[in-house]
Amino acid sequence: MCSIAGVINGKKGDINKLIDSMSHRAPDENGVYHHQNISIGMGRLKIIDLKSKNLCPFIEDNLVLSYNGEIYNYIELRKELIQKGWKFNTNSDTEVLLKSWKQWGTKLFQKLNGMYAFSIYDKKKKKIWLARDIPGEKPLYYYHKGKKFIFVSEAKSLQKILNITKRDDKFYSAFQHCLYKTLWKNVYQLPAAHFIEFNINKNTKKIVEYWKFKKRKINLKYAGEELEELLDNSIKLRLRSDVNYGLYYSKGIDSSLLSTFHDFKYKFYFDDNRNWKRDFFKKIKKIVYHLDFPVGSLSSYPLWKLAEIASKKVKVVISGEGADEIFGGYVRYLPIAREWELRSSMPSYNYLFGKFYRPYLEGFSRITMRNQNYNYIKKFFEPYFNMFDDPINAMGFADFKLVMPSLLQMGDRMASAFGIENRCPFLDKSLIEFGFSLPPEYKIKGVEQKILLRKLLIKNNFLEPLKIEKKGLSIKFNKWLNRKDWNRSHYFDLLNSKWNSIYK
Repeated sequence: MCSIAGVINGKKGDINKLIDSMSHRAPDENGVYHHQNISIGMGRLKIIDLKSKNLCPFIEDNLVLSYNGEIYNYIELRKELIQKGWKFNTNSDTEVLLKSWKQWGTKLFQKLNGMYAFSIYDKKKKKIWLARDIPGEKPLYYYHKGKKFIFVSEAKSLQKILNITKRDDKFYSAFQHCLYKTLWKNVYQLPAAHFIEFNINKNTKKIVEYWKFKKRKINLKYAGEELEELLDNSIKLRLRSDVNYGLYYSKGIDSSLLSTFHDFKYKFYFDDNRNWKRDFFKKIKKIVYHLDFPVGSLSSYPLWKLAEIASKKVKVVISGEGADEIFGGYVRYLPIAREWELRSSMPSYNYLFGKFYRPYLEGFSRITMRNQNYNYIKKFFEPYFNMFDDPINAMGFADFKLVMPSLLQMGDRMASAFGIENRCPFLDKSLIEFGFSLPPEYKIKGVEQKILLRKLLIKNNFLEPLKIEKKGLSIKFNKWLNRKDWNRSHYFDLLNSKWNSIYK
C-alpha cells in the first residue's frame, strides 16, 4: 500500500501536504520530485525490496514513476527484460514497471499482472500518464480545472490544498457509493482498466480503456482442473513478499478455498456475534474519514476491525473479493437464476412464464436498487445484459463493474488506515476472463452457488464451509437501534451525516 500524488501549476508545498496527509497508507518512506511547474510525490509501504533506496518516486533518464500497488509477475517480466538487454540496479517491482514502460509503452498493460495505480511523467514529451488496474483495486483520483491538474491516491487529501465545492450525484444516491464522479466538483476517479494521457503544454487529457472483457474458450471437461491451476498460480504470485502476510478468514467458501492452497500462519476472523455497538459508534467518524466517500455497505466496520487486528502481525493480507461476482455467489442472483433454469429446461412454456416473470434486466435492477430510481439503475445495467447470452454472467459482470468498486474501496481504505496491503487472488486477470466465460450452470444450479468453487472444496474434503448459509461481512446495525426492518437507509444516513460534519 503506497500513496501517489502530482500537482501541475499548483503552489509551492502543495505536493508535501498531499503526501503527508496520506502517511497512514505509506508509513515507511516518502519523497518528492520538482521540475518547473510540476511536482510528483510518492509515499511507500515497503513490501518488496526493503533495502533499495530512491524508489519513491523512481527516476530514470527522462522518466519519473510514482507508483502504488504490486506487479505480481515482476520476476518473470524482469527476466524477459534482461533477455532484451535491460540492466537492473534493484530487486524491486518498481524498477521493473518503469523499464517495462520504456520497452513496451502503453502496450505493457497486456503484460502486467497486478494491482496498481501509477503515474509516469516524461520530461521530454511534457506528458503524464495515469493508470489503474483492471478491477480497480488501487484508487486514483484527479482534479482538473483551468490549468491546474492534480492527482492523488485518496480524495480526502485534496482538501489540504483546494477549496472544493460539494455536489449531488445521482449514481451515488442510487448505488450508495461513488464511481467515476465524486461528491466534489471537478474531482473524478479514473475508471478501472483505463489510463489518462495528459498533455501538459496543451492542458488536454485523453482517457483510454486498455482492457475489455472478451469471452474465451474453455474445455468444460477440465474446467475444475483449470480453475485449480489458475487459483494456485494467482495465490503463489500474491504471496511474493518480503514481509509477513496473513488471510482474512470468514470460514465461508471463498476464504476456506484460498486456505487450501497455502498453510497461512496468520488468519484473521471477524466475529459478528459479538456486540460491537459501542466500538462502532466510537470509531464510525474515523472510518468515514478514511473511506473518502461514504459506502452504503455494512462491511466497513468489520473490515476496519480485521485490518486493526491484522496490522499487529502482518503487512499483507489475502482476501476473497471478487469470487461472488465472478462465480455467481450473491443470494440476490438466485431468483433470476432459477427462472433461467426453468425457461431453459422448458422452452415450450416460455409464453406462460412471461405472464408471471419480469424481464431479467428489470428484475435485477429492482432487486439491486437502493432508492426508487429504477429507470436510472436499469440504464447502467443494460449494456452488461446485452453483452451476455445468460443473466447469470450478466448480473455478475454488472456487479463487477458497478458494485464491486465499493467493496474494493472499503478493502483498500480500511487496510490503508492501518498501513497494511490487501491482495485479492480471485481478481487475477486470468480468473476474471475464465470466470465470465463459464456457462451459467457452472456457477449456479438450483439453490447451490459457486458450483466450481464447491467442487474444489469437496475435492479437498473440506466440507464444513458448504454447510454454512451465505452471509456477508456485516454488523447488526438496525438491531442496535431496536429497529426490526432490514432498511439500510438508517445506516447510510448516519454515514452521510458524519461525512458532512467532517467536510463542513
